[in-house]
Amino acid sequence: MKSKHTRVSRVVSVLVFLSLALVRDARAGNPPPLRFSPEFPVSQVMEARVRFWIRVFTEVSQNEAVLHDRDDLRVVYDVVPYDTERSIEPVRASYARLLASLAVAELFPLGGRDAIAPFTPPSPERQRLHALFESVAAARPIGYARATANIRAQRGLKEIFADSLTRAELYLPEIRRIFAAAALPAELVYLPHVESSFNPNAVSRASAAGLWQFTKETAGGRLRMTAGVDERFDPVRSSEAAAEHLARARSVLGSWPLAVSSYNHGVAGIARARVAVGSDSLDDIIRGYDGASFGFASRNFYAEFLAAAHVAQHADYYFPELKRTPVLQYVVRRGDSLWTIARKHRVSVRALVAANNLGRSPLQQGQRLMIRL
Repeated sequence: MKSKHTRVSRVVSVLVFLSLALVRDARAGNPPPLRFSPEFPVSQVMEARVRFWIRVFTEVSQNEAVLHDRDDLRVVYDVVPYDTERSIEPVRASYARLLASLAVAELFPLGGRDAIAPFTPPSPERQRLHALFESVAAARPIGYARATANIRAQRGLKEIFADSLTRAELYLPEIRRIFAAAALPAELVYLPHVESSFNPNAVSRASAAGLWQFTKETAGGRLRMTAGVDERFDPVRSSEAAAEHLARARSVLGSWPLAVSSYNHGVAGIARARVAVGSDSLDDIIRGYDGASFGFASRNFYAEFLAAAHVAQHADYYFPELKRTPVLQYVVRRGDSLWTIARKHRVSVRALVAANNLGRSPLQQGQRLMIRL
């Protein structure tokens, strides 16, 4: 007769197996379709960019990098292990030689190739790249030649985005309230996934700060920045300022694709790009504008934002194992202190301070606090 312990162990094993199967099944079906509010149009070209960033956010680890064409994100060469930029240089060089050999093969189909491009990778890889370039109508000598110097490495963001989804649960209820009051499109609440990974303490190399990554210039007039107080780090005040900033950008530029892009490139910068290209279409601007500061980040910001919004709205599909934590909003009343609020909700003062990025700022009556239960 089998022991009770053995039967319990088998039951536990079956439950573990079923739970793992459920996680796998959550990703087994077709991915959710790309659907956004009418204010956020997605052309066929833009869709390819969005899908590239969805892959980076949900499939590629921080320990990996996607080797791709800088301009055409449909052209993905490989996903390779990532340690440092230097560590992937041999792979990048190998693909550059392969592209050069394909260009030579197009120019000199009968001979003379060895003197120009002596390195010839295995035939299956050549055939794969040739088919890839044919699929995007770039299988010509000039297409291969241009691509040799256009190979870029994008590090994966899967773990970072998963952490961002967890942090977002704390701040989204209040951001949704603020943006709804400003009559802004619902997708905009997910912009901090791209800006700060929903980290209210984030500071960039350009000294942009907080959830919404305001610089001192963009925050001026909207947020207090003194020796003792910097409201860029206040999740509520900075969200109010972001709503105001985005609404103004939309008013000036006339469309949400341009307004969202201006969050990275500046309202004046996008206005100059629009004039230079002679079009209000973001696709036309990305394709035709060559401003010195309009680089890869600016060209892809709208697509990154849409990808982040899509993944966040379908987090159960892309991150089925992610744990959700209930969040409560509390409005500070007269006589409240951090200690009394923390005690009332059975959380630590340290957790309350960290969640709301309070620092040494005193509580104010009417202030909204977010409490992770």
